[in-house]
Amino acid sequence: MAKYGVILKLSSKGKSIEEADVPIIIDALDLKELFHTLQEDMEIQIELEDFASQNYGELEFDAWKPIKIFQFTLTEDGEIDEGNEPSVVWETGDGEVRMN
Repeated sequence: MAKYGVILKLSSKGKSIEEADVPIIIDALDLKELFHTLQEDMEIQIELEDFASQNYGELEFDAWKPIKIFQFTLTEDGEIDEGNEPSVVWETGDGEVRMN
């Protein structure tokens, strides 16, 4: 399993919220599984709502999309290797995820 750092851009009614970029870490086998997780995992929505309320107050959003994805180097025990910079494996593209 790999660890990916994902920067998500929040949007509301089809418009990006300029100040709202949210970093999250997701465990996935590959990018395909990562994108599936972004679309299907309801815990991500909860994590985004928590982050937004803590950092932006009463920010309302109805969608999110990845704008940058990093892959972390892991230690032998599967933890993020703090001594190595993560590598960018994907940058802005399609894939907006709508909330249910």
